[in-house]
Amino acid sequence: MVRKKMPMVAWFDPRQLADTAIRVVVSKVFGQFADRREAFAAANPIDDEALDGRCDYRTGHEPGEDFWFDYVADTGDGWNPTYAIARLLAEAELQPLGADAPLARGRLLVMGGDEVYPTAKREEYENRLLHPYDHAYRPDGDEARQRWPDEERPDLFAVPGNHDWYDGLKSFVHFFCRRTIRAPGEAEVDRPGRLVGGRRTHQTRSYFALRLPGNWWLWGTDSQLDGYIDQPQIDFFQYVAGHWMEEGSKLILCTGTPDWQYVQEKGPESFASHSYLERLATDAVRRGHQLKLVLSGDSHHYVRYQEEGRDYITCGGGGAFLHPTHQLRDQDFQSEFPPPGIPYDREKKSYQRRFRIATKEDGRTEALFPDREASARLARGNAFFAFKNWQLTATLTGLYLFFIWLLDFNGRVSGKGMLAELLGDGGYWQAVLSYWWLVLYSPWTILLCLLSVVGYYYFTAAKGLRKAAIALVHSALQAALVTLTVVAVIHWLAAPGMGMACVIGLLALAAAAAGFASATLVGLYLWAMLAWFGLHRGHFSSLKVQDYKSFLRLRIDGEGRLQVHPIGLPAVPNDRRRPTDALPPGALLIEKIPPIF
Repeated sequence: MVRKKMPMVAWFDPRQLADTAIRVVVSKVFGQFADRREAFAAANPIDDEALDGRCDYRTGHEPGEDFWFDYVADTGDGWNPTYAIARLLAEAELQPLGADAPLARGRLLVMGGDEVYPTAKREEYENRLLHPYDHAYRPDGDEARQRWPDEERPDLFAVPGNHDWYDGLKSFVHFFCRRTIRAPGEAEVDRPGRLVGGRRTHQTRSYFALRLPGNWWLWGTDSQLDGYIDQPQIDFFQYVAGHWMEEGSKLILCTGTPDWQYVQEKGPESFASHSYLERLATDAVRRGHQLKLVLSGDSHHYVRYQEEGRDYITCGGGGAFLHPTHQLRDQDFQSEFPPPGIPYDREKKSYQRRFRIATKEDGRTEALFPDREASARLARGNAFFAFKNWQLTATLTGLYLFFIWLLDFNGRVSGKGMLAELLGDGGYWQAVLSYWWLVLYSPWTILLCLLSVVGYYYFTAAKGLRKAAIALVHSALQAALVTLTVVAVIHWLAAPGMGMACVIGLLALAAAAAGFASATLVGLYLWAMLAWFGLHRGHFSSLKVQDYKSFLRLRIDGEGRLQVHPIGLPAVPNDRRRPTDALPPGALLIEKIPPIF
């Protein structure tokens, strides 16, 4: 297969929307009946004797030496941002602006979910993930120019996100879970993992536990599509916590979604699975494990929350479109389970959880990347939605052309005459009334109007009565704008005695103006909803922002202290200057986080 340098995904292209919608529906309907995690557990039973040697980074590590590893999430979108981050990760060491000393490349790389966009297809993994990562490791396929020798090859572990699940995890397994381990005496031999960007994969299932130096552990979990944790996975982590982890071990938990952050839009119930995982990690057979750090992607920005001394970091800047930060706020809510370290009381129905957006070392600036001001400034780009998402604008133009043709048909059937004649005579507001008389004349045009209201209802990101109210207001504004636009074009440009070709051209022009106006209003709607209600953060994809990418470089020092170095790239080389083998300029240390003990 010939690999391609892919552009950013056009999420508002109706063809893409339809393809993604179908895959989401299919994966949600059939995912619960064909959960691959059950097969993983059956094929890879827990070894009662010892942890898989490929997952033990304490063995062979010299005491007193630093241990480095990297974390990146939400990769595999457009070539430019994905390659830029892959190139930074491949460098032997980095000294971003603000760092006190060079930061060494990680011994292993953890991918935190959504390794590919828009959906999980092998060709998308090849083009949007493997191509940029392989090129960063070995430019132009040149064996002599690979970034590291084979004996120093880093390892790779990956957490699946919801986009990886859109084909039932089939492609994810192909790329990240290829390795097999045969029992002694079996005829077949072990099969190694495959190479991804010069790094070797070692997973045998979609979740994993890694033993790190300094009495640290890292768990990578698989929460499927809706936060569901299967029983074999629960059994696996319970066994790890109860049998392999030394008493009082320190834990880094990697999850597919930042549920503490999504309470703002999804409600406290969305935190249930995560809180159960926290309790599972810290309460297994009362061994006193300490949850110190939680990492997640899924939201494509950087933000650090804190709760009772623990850090919860969302860092989804591996290459996907940017998500906003100016709508984020502290989270206070009731949870079914207590915070880590607090005993569970069966008589108590809920526990208070308080997550605060952390501040940087100056004590004033919030730990956000991009900051709120930059995020709000980027959001204003939705005023140009019709240009940025021309595929949707063209589709709306076609739909309005069909609608206008129906109105013209209504005018002819009713005896009122052609639409151009009807709207061109008399005053402007009389033409507006004539337009709506034609709309209400036929049940088909009425039905199309009602279908548009339903569409705007399902597009609205709110819930309950507020969802219905916002949808009705948006629908009314769209109807008013389209009416005024179509009537204005036809009323002011129609002329007596126009030939049929001119009439058709006039109607097409009116449809194009209506499509552009309608798409522009969609952009203004998204801008307003995010600014006023914090809604539609996911539809920031309309802006296709390639900049403000990020990843984490972590170090466990000789004394067992964990240092997290969040590295940001404010500007990604764009299409006018394709990324080359030169290191992308401008990387910076987003903040200096105090060491974690």
